[in-house]
Amino acid sequence: MEMNARDRDLVEVMKRYFAVKAEVEDVKIRLEAARRESGEEIEVFYNPRINIDHATDILHSHSLKQELARLMDWAEAWGRQDLATDPA
Repeated sequence: MEMNARDRDLVEVMKRYFAVKAEVEDVKIRLEAARRESGEEIEVFYNPRINIDHATDILHSHSLKQELARLMDWAEAWGRQDLATDPA
């Protein structure tokens, strides 16, 4: 099977997707541990306007999740385009 430039792009997108996904999980684990330690309710702890101590991580987590969505949208578009051109 020969890979073209689009296929290589997909591989790079998916590598990035899984790297970002791992980073999201790391941030989530850190934040949840801090939340449990603080005893704060979820709504209070995860509000970056209220929780100044963890606002950077909270906002970073949101940004990473948006990147995951964009990457998956790209991969889905690649798949739809590939299916549309499939002569089967």
